[in-house]
Amino acid sequence: MSLLWARLQAINQPPHHRAGLLATCALSVSLCSFPALALHPDKDLTELSLEQLKKIDVRLTARRGESLRESPAAVYVLSHEAIQRSGATSIPELLRLVPGVEVTRFSGSKWGVGIRGFNGGLFTNRLLILVDGRSVFSPAKVGMFWDTLDTYIPDIDRIEVVRGPGASLWGSNAFNGVINIVTRSSRDTAGGLVELGAGNEEKWFAGGRYGIALANDAALRGYAKHFDRDASISPKGETLNDPWQGSQLGLRYDGAFDNASTASFQFNAYEGKQTEELNLPDASSPNLGSRLQGDVRYSGMNALALLQQPLSDNSRASLRFSIDHSEREDLFFDLNITSYDIDFQHDVRFSSKSHLIWGLAYRYTQDKLKDSYIRFDPISRDYDVLSAFAQYEYKLGKNISAFAGTKIEYNDFTHTELQPNLRALWSPEHYGSFWASVSKANRTPSRTEHDSIIDFDFINPNVQLQIRGDEAFESEELLAQELGWRKALGDRFSVDIALFYNEYEGLRTLEPGSLEPSPTPPPAFVVPLFASNGADARSWGGELVVNAIWSPRWRTELHYSQVQIHVDPLESADTNAENAEGESPLHRATLRSFWDLPGHIELNATVRYSDEVERQNIDAYTELDLVVSKRIGKHFTVSLVGQNLLDNGHEEFVDRVVGTPRSEVERSAFVKLTISF
Repeated sequence: MSLLWARLQAINQPPHHRAGLLATCALSVSLCSFPALALHPDKDLTELSLEQLKKIDVRLTARRGESLRESPAAVYVLSHEAIQRSGATSIPELLRLVPGVEVTRFSGSKWGVGIRGFNGGLFTNRLLILVDGRSVFSPAKVGMFWDTLDTYIPDIDRIEVVRGPGASLWGSNAFNGVINIVTRSSRDTAGGLVELGAGNEEKWFAGGRYGIALANDAALRGYAKHFDRDASISPKGETLNDPWQGSQLGLRYDGAFDNASTASFQFNAYEGKQTEELNLPDASSPNLGSRLQGDVRYSGMNALALLQQPLSDNSRASLRFSIDHSEREDLFFDLNITSYDIDFQHDVRFSSKSHLIWGLAYRYTQDKLKDSYIRFDPISRDYDVLSAFAQYEYKLGKNISAFAGTKIEYNDFTHTELQPNLRALWSPEHYGSFWASVSKANRTPSRTEHDSIIDFDFINPNVQLQIRGDEAFESEELLAQELGWRKALGDRFSVDIALFYNEYEGLRTLEPGSLEPSPTPPPAFVVPLFASNGADARSWGGELVVNAIWSPRWRTELHYSQVQIHVDPLESADTNAENAEGESPLHRATLRSFWDLPGHIELNATVRYSDEVERQNIDAYTELDLVVSKRIGKHFTVSLVGQNLLDNGHEEFVDRVVGTPRSEVERSAFVKLTISF
């Protein structure tokens, strides 16, 4: 089986399915300390007690504000202060700090992000990514282009992550998890901020924002940013041709009215360019391919309007409208996509025991996918998604609550999808909170799996493999069973443990058809490989997060996660169907430490360990990130940031789908000056 065959077979990475026994699950402890700053964005962590910290306001598990302690799901919130102290310059780098989230970098501008395994690199499509509740997922994009998600980091209030399905509230593709990036209200960002930085990998970057207060408790802010990043290196130390530049700007308005209603409006526009190298099929070198270079250009804009209106003391409604337009041209794609979303939600509390949230949503997408390395038939397509959801909470007793809900969705690919969930929460005094859930989620097909043709590897100069979408391809299905416990242990320690057992059905495989003449030779013949639901799987494991406040100036956070996957290819002829079993590290751990030193100095250290990735021949690695910041007067802060300091470079992922040359994440350092006024 050739390299390229293995590469494009990896496009059926979906088969990371059923795996083992719930008893072997690993642990997840989500400390209620750092995340709690979501409620107190302007306070230092040391000003909050653990009792305050465990009252984190999260919205992903109920589409309303609720404390972390009351959330019957594996939830983690990365707070504003933790984000600012991290030294990260991109969203994927921030997600490395979240337990259970696997982040891999495999070129100067390409990342893969997965939750509880199934990290398929660029074509990961089993997560739902939201920005202020606006979905950035599109069926036409196949997966997530992380280079286009370049939210201005000083404006991020928090990042909420649910590990496990969120489909009953958020719909299809909230499969293995949901990530919501929440930006700060413009009423919290009055005044000016400028950031300037330079280093060996982050060659230079600059960004700034300015916010003003308006009449009637309203505010407006604008921002702009630009960066220039260096190319990556190969394991042999050769410089690869994949540098990256990008720019973004935007506005946000927030206002409140006498009747306690609020309105928010956002607009963002971005563009970027890269150079990329890919190993693509070549008839003159079967099983090897040829390395091609090309330019990548992308641009887009998005806008969001949100109105929230209290209807009574116990009832509240919201209406959200958004538009998202994106264009991309590279060696693989030529995309032009526009999506329109409207979402209505009603939150009503009938009594102290009874609470209902329900809503309706509609999404309309237009795309034009011109022929490139991937061809589409039809080139243009319009499709809609219509959905309704309801979630009901009932308190069975003083410390026991039950939750039941479902999302009903109609889409143009698989038509009707039903995604229910049942959850329970028990919070006995002095024993923390115990929760359990059973939920069903679906991942609907992408345009690639339905409508694409990909000229793949050559068996010989006259015969080529050709990957084809198939309208018979159905949704992948997940039945997830979870258990969890979280508790504050005195005033200094807190722990959160989550265990899971997932059963997957109908994961994607590539099934060969019969040899047929090529419609446009050369080559003379093609062997079609059809997208099919040919594998099942099981996965099990868990996450542990422990937070500790050792003194008023020193606190730490420890994460540990484990995931095991077993794939059953059923009667599939796809020889790569079982690859998912060895394409995620079994063990991962992170230790973060925050020190506040005399003289307005902050020292932040993060140690990350990732186990070996057997099927990709990637060794285990341990890395260290350090950030030292010094505040000078009221307006200036100088930061020195070192990343991946323990080695010259390490591999994290081998991209068998896109054909990106093997690359390493390098040791890097940069200095940053922050000016506030």
